[in-house]
Amino acid sequence: MRRLPLALCASLSLLATAAGAQTLAASQPATLSVGDGQAVHIALSGPVRDIVVGDPQIADVSLVNERTLVVMGKKPGATTVLAFDANGRTLADRQVMVTAASGAVTVQRGPIASTYACGDSCTKLNPDAR
Repeated sequence: MRRLPLALCASLSLLATAAGAQTLAASQPATLSVGDGQAVHIALSGPVRDIVVGDPQIADVSLVNERTLVVMGKKPGATTVLAFDANGRTLADRQVMVTAASGAVTVQRGPIASTYACGDSCTKLNPDAR
């Protein structure tokens, strides 16, 4: 009689693990946005063995460690990044949207134009221009 409760507990445990994995996959956004010349990272749930980039002219991937990828935008467009573990299981399946990222702002004050590169703060790009 002890086999039935043990088998039931094992089955429920496997179902909970599978549901947790689906929740983790669902919590990652399907589309990853990055500007050209910019980089973002993807944290993986396990060690990666193989990485595939659909169009390497749009984005490139570097491996930081066995669980962290860095996706670098090369030119505007869309591609896919896939990562697999040693057993062929999918660790990441992300669409990557690379956008033109100028990050520059031009302020016109009368005849004088000043251009700034802006992130958290702005830095004047043409300091000699008046």
